[in-house]
Amino acid sequence: MSVYSGLANDIFTVEFDSDSGIASVSQISGWFSTNLGSLNNLLYTNFTGEDPELGIEEQTIFKELYLSNFYTKQARNALRGIISSTNSGDNILSVSDGDNSITFVNRNEVGKVYRGLAADSQTRLKGLISSYNSYRAEPRQLGGIEAGYFSGSGGYYATLPYSYYPGGYL
Repeated sequence: MSVYSGLANDIFTVEFDSDSGIASVSQISGWFSTNLGSLNNLLYTNFTGEDPELGIEEQTIFKELYLSNFYTKQARNALRGIISSTNSGDNILSVSDGDNSITFVNRNEVGKVYRGLAADSQTRLKGLISSYNSYRAEPRQLGGIEAGYFSGSGGYYATLPYSYYPGGYL
């Protein structure tokens, strides 16, 4: 099983409760395979191929990236009025017979709910990314006495003739 199908199965069963009306496993897996570059851009990584070796942290961030994208897309669709179907009878929320009242789904409110879910997901995503980038960061260069200097003879690093202590140089 590839990483993409494993992530897709996790989202399909845990987040969508195996409801194929929301999305299928193949659709979710396809999204993962086409958006690996987005993960690379966010994490400053270079994952490639059909089965990249993603760690647990990367998989969690990739799942949250999918959910953020999904909720944003659902909010757009709700505002367009095509959340799950376009039949005119599917948007009836309640019917009462006493005073002949019919209540319809307020698509604006549905859009607001999805927009809130998208905002929450994006907040979680930003937190995961910043934690990942700060804990996985490595120094790009050493910038002190401990770094030594380039000697010019054969590309070796030489140590400095003096040492540093908290009060200054010796």
